[in-house]
Amino acid sequence: MNLKKQRGMTLLEIIIVLGIIGTIAAGVVILAQRAFDSKAISDLVTNTNTVRTVIKETYGPSGIYPTTDAANTLALTEANIKDTAQSAVPIAALVQLGKISTNEARNNISSNFFNIGAATVGTATGNRAYFVEVNGLDQKQCRNILLQTGNQWDYVQVVNAADGSGSYSVAAGTVPDLADTGVTDPAGINNGGQGIIRSLANNGNYTLSPQNIIGVCSDSAENGLVLGSR
Repeated sequence: MNLKKQRGMTLLEIIIVLGIIGTIAAGVVILAQRAFDSKAISDLVTNTNTVRTVIKETYGPSGIYPTTDAANTLALTEANIKDTAQSAVPIAALVQLGKISTNEARNNISSNFFNIGAATVGTATGNRAYFVEVNGLDQKQCRNILLQTGNQWDYVQVVNAADGSGSYSVAAGTVPDLADTGVTDPAGINNGGQGIIRSLANNGNYTLSPQNIIGVCSDSAENGLVLGSR
């Protein structure tokens, strides 16, 4: 009888231990995933800042920024981005000039190279500003990037790619206006909405915070951000 009781208790203990191990393992997986997501977002923000710096360094002295080419930007690969045939594509030109590496020129979340190009500022003549477009973001990534870097840019627009996560919203030849008066207080956007939430227009310099961006970015992986600066 005692032997049977001992065996029963041993089996129960094994079940309990396995349950504990399973719970711990599940927790470790969750923490690891969070750490991975956090690093991916941090790396992306770092890359956008690097691209911003080299765009200004390269084109700032002349004050004339290149026209965007979204379709050919999407067609870029690790193999062809250094081909001089792609030199008219703005992000490829920066790589070919040695201003930036291919890893820095890439959105590590969507694996696409950044769509960059010229922008205007209100009625000022010429394309004397620029933008960087980031695509393929899910809702969490979109909001976290807004919090980490949004307030460092003069212009912030949340977009939802009509052609899916692997596409861009600023089409070839399009020149965004960083002083667009269609800017909206982000606190007034709900249910994963989109729009311009920061600009150089009068009263458009909204400070992005956890409280007022909670309603932006859709529950999908088709979110994008257009970040503009002078």
